[in-house]
Amino acid sequence: MEAKIGYQIFPDRFYSYYNRGNVKWNTPIIAENYSAHTMYGGDLKGIQEKIDYLKELNVDFLYLTPIFEANSNHRYDAKDYFKIDPILGDEKDLKELIDALHKNNIELCLDIALNHMSNESKWFKSALKGGKEKNFFRYENDDFTYWRDHKTLVELNLENHDLQKLLWQDENSAMKKWMKLGVDHWRLDCAYDLGFDILKDVVKHIKSLGENHYIIGEVWSYPKEWIQVMDGIMNYYYTVIIKNMLNGSLKPKIAAEILKKTIKDSGMKILKSWNMLSSHDSPRIKNLFGDKWKLAIVMQFTLPGSPLIYYGEELGMEGGHDPFCRGAMQWENVKEGNKTLSFYKKLIKLFKDSEALRKGCYYEVISNDEDILAYYRKYKSIRDGKLIVINPTNKDKEIQLYFEESLLLDAMHLFDHFSDNELYIEMGSVKGKIPANSFGIFHMKPKEYNTYSAYKRL
Repeated sequence: MEAKIGYQIFPDRFYSYYNRGNVKWNTPIIAENYSAHTMYGGDLKGIQEKIDYLKELNVDFLYLTPIFEANSNHRYDAKDYFKIDPILGDEKDLKELIDALHKNNIELCLDIALNHMSNESKWFKSALKGGKEKNFFRYENDDFTYWRDHKTLVELNLENHDLQKLLWQDENSAMKKWMKLGVDHWRLDCAYDLGFDILKDVVKHIKSLGENHYIIGEVWSYPKEWIQVMDGIMNYYYTVIIKNMLNGSLKPKIAAEILKKTIKDSGMKILKSWNMLSSHDSPRIKNLFGDKWKLAIVMQFTLPGSPLIYYGEELGMEGGHDPFCRGAMQWENVKEGNKTLSFYKKLIKLFKDSEALRKGCYYEVISNDEDILAYYRKYKSIRDGKLIVINPTNKDKEIQLYFEESLLLDAMHLFDHFSDNELYIEMGSVKGKIPANSFGIFHMKPKEYNTYSAYKRL
């Protein structure tokens, strides 16, 4: 099992090829003038046009928020699961995008909201007239039920066997239709609403097309039980730990204890889960973490899991809560000298070059200072082991660290990938300094002698 790097795209805001939007691309989002019907015109062909950029960024998979015909720009209110929204393109555009992605070794994950659909769908209009589709929708207390009481999002009766066949079970079901076109994986919107039995059945039928297809669920809670049912989750549990530790409301020592238990309970399947910091549902990273944004991203890339980059974060895009986190991609900032982009590229390369970060186990590191978070990742060789140290305080720290690595010999030094900082070995422990509001990703390197190596038989 191996972690991969993902890239999330909100299709309407990435790149427009057909120019079918109703506002210009550089139009700022102004809350009082904004609605779910504001279309910037991003489309599938536009994504295909930018594959060279994604390839250069070196991501492994692309995650698109919903692309099915809908009544909004977010498209979580699907009107027809079997049809692509015409503003985005058609099946030919999707097939060409899939083929171009696969040619560049990039997988595609689509998003589907199985819990609810648009109140303007043909199925629901028939249900309102007493048609057979009435059984497709949840009905309680003499009324249909709606997701969080939004009247545009009517909930589906997923216990209905005919509906199950239409959505995921039959060979010509909606989910299997798109997979046969070449879609690799699925993200399940509101997976927490589906329940364990429905989730198990969806996974079983999707896996019937091949074990290499995986299901990731949107879950905003402790991973343990959910990760046993699906291949992974959107790990917002990590997000809240990182956020609270960096804003000072959670002691790093306590954060370390929570992380250790979470990762142990989740097992190695956590490598498939998406390490989240921001998305279309939350403020962007720089808005959320301020001047500690680099510390947050380092944790995103070094904790066990698959880092998911929300489009534009690598360029330094900012934005508050929805709708401001859904701004149009700032292509003008793809240029030499963009320090945020350079930082991301260096971190991505480190991740891709390191088996420890992609496959390695997580080891607790005990610090002499409760304000320091440290942990260790290792797969096979100590030479690829990574010691991550985070100092979220405003003070420089003298640190001494203790962890389960028997090959930390006095002939070893530890060097930071991102600075000239160096740590030293003292009888199996690690000591040195870490500056205020900084991080280190340290790798092991034996001290050089002319002829001697302490690792000659290790």
